Amino acid sequence: MSYQGPILIREPELRWPIVLLAAIITAAIAIGAAGMQYFATTRPYLNSYSQPRLEESLRAGNPEFEMLREKILVEHLVGVEKMHPFNDLAIELTATITNNTGSTINGMELRGAILDSEGSLVRERTVVIIPTRQTALEPEEPMNVRMLIENIDPASERGHISLEVTALRFD
Repeated sequence: MSYQGPILIREPELRWPIVLLAAIITAAIAIGAAGMQYFATTRPYLNSYSQPRLEESLRAGNPEFEMLREKILVEHLVGVEKMHPFNDLAIELTATITNNTGSTINGMELRGAILDSEGSLVRERTVVIIPTRQTALEPEEPMNVRMLIENIDPASERGHISLEVTALRFD
């Protein structure tokens, strides 16, 4: 047998289909991620954190409610701005609420608002604090509350923040 030179080793037949399959899967993942980002940035705002209203409670317009609301102190109100993905701004309101009504509160609804320098509403949110986060608020008892107001336009003017009691329920 005579020498015929180096022997060429052929590539396995299975290699190219695997590379092609990997390229198709990678492209599908990239297109899926781009589609999810597109829909997240272009969909209209949905109020995903709306909570039910406090039922069977005293509300604004009731003379007894106005008298009791004055006895609930909202102190140390602070708003901290936080940037979220997709250029959304959120403001976290924190405050201390003290019950000076002389009765145990077993239901409380709060409304947080962001106002511009002229007092016009920029964004608001209403949440039920009691019994959702705490079962009751005893007389003379303080409670720390936190509320996140999201989807605020970063270009909007933000001059003032407010946090007020909008509904009360007693034992």
